[in-house]
Amino acid sequence: YDNATDSFTDQHHIQFSFKQVYNRTDKYGFQRTIRKYEANQYDDPEGYHYSITERGNQRSIQINPHWEMEKRLIRVKLSSKTGASIYAKRKIEVEPVFGNLKANLAFKRLSVRGLEKAKNELGIILMAGNLKKMMKIILSSRQQSQKSSWKNLVNKFFQLLFYSEVSFVPATSFD
Repeated sequence: YDNATDSFTDQHHIQFSFKQVYNRTDKYGFQRTIRKYEANQYDDPEGYHYSITERGNQRSIQINPHWEMEKRLIRVKLSSKTGASIYAKRKIEVEPVFGNLKANLAFKRLSVRGLEKAKNELGIILMAGNLKKMMKIILSSRQQSQKSSWKNLVNKFFQLLFYSEVSFVPATSFD
């Protein structure tokens, strides 16, 4: 972005000049102010190729200044020592759980709408992940001692469920 000319330049050196400001209202009634920039027209074939879309229209960019400010603030927070340490913990503690849900339980998106319904669905999915993790622990302990009876296996399951120090994601963590 060049503040002096109020324009953007992309990686192909195509300059986008300011064209207009307009307001957009989303489905929740929130109004956003958008600044529109269009690619300048070029006579040479190289510049012309990058300044138009596949349909032959001028390329344009829409910028939400408020959103850009929010992104800058988040970048500053994440680059601080505190933010970096929190983000590092997230990679270790949270991301593997959601990666497992996506890869092994094929959970990629919610099938319901609304906060309460989404909490319930996530609770069920996280419970399934926790049950799978507990059964894996039980089966590995069962292989170690094949003499375990079904009653001992059930007791072991409930011990893990209620008294374990193994990290499980509680369904109530979304309150």
